[in-house]
Amino acid sequence: MVGHLARRSGSVLAALAIGVGVATMGAGAAWGVSSSAVGGVDQGCAGLEQPCDTSFWSPSERVGNSNIYLGYQGPGEAEVGREVGYFPSFSAPDGMPGLAVTSVTHHAPRGFEFVGAEVSSRTPPWWTDVNLDSTATVDPVTGDVTVTAPEGGWVIPTDGFRSGQLYVYLRYKVVKPYLAGTAGVTFTGTDVPASKGWMATGITREVSAFGPFGS
Repeated sequence: MVGHLARRSGSVLAALAIGVGVATMGAGAAWGVSSSAVGGVDQGCAGLEQPCDTSFWSPSERVGNSNIYLGYQGPGEAEVGREVGYFPSFSAPDGMPGLAVTSVTHHAPRGFEFVGAEVSSRTPPWWTDVNLDSTATVDPVTGDVTVTAPEGGWVIPTDGFRSGQLYVYLRYKVVKPYLAGTAGVTFTGTDVPASKGWMATGITREVSAFGPFGS
């Protein structure tokens, strides 16, 4: 698997560390919240090109009996004409080595147009940011985006004691006004059971400069 030192993604990873508190925490503590969407302050917008307005949600989920934890962060509000970001992230409890993610499939709300995807990792103890190779495809019927790893998958980094983080950054432009829509994510990886639906979801409300559409 080929990687290179991150340049542009540094601010994205910093925003994630602020939003979900993962940079220096063990996986068990970092993902100790419920999988339901929760509101928060505008920390999820830090370092991004205006991806959201006044809130974010950040559910997390241990995936079945696997040893991979899924975090999922997205904007609670998004303005038409702006670019927004969604952030699935992955960690390994107790620094368990050898766990990998092979693909991530993401569903955006109606009115969102896919712009691009980046995959990055952050490894302890120095928390070095590295960009990883990936391929993104869009389903012509559903509009769902699948980001696929090279052969062998994206390994979740560890130092043998602590889990690092694997991040997928999906960018969309809001092109049409709808009141609100559900975003969802699912993935495949080491010992991950087949999903019958989205593993984590959140709601993004679309707004204009004059307030929410329909208000």
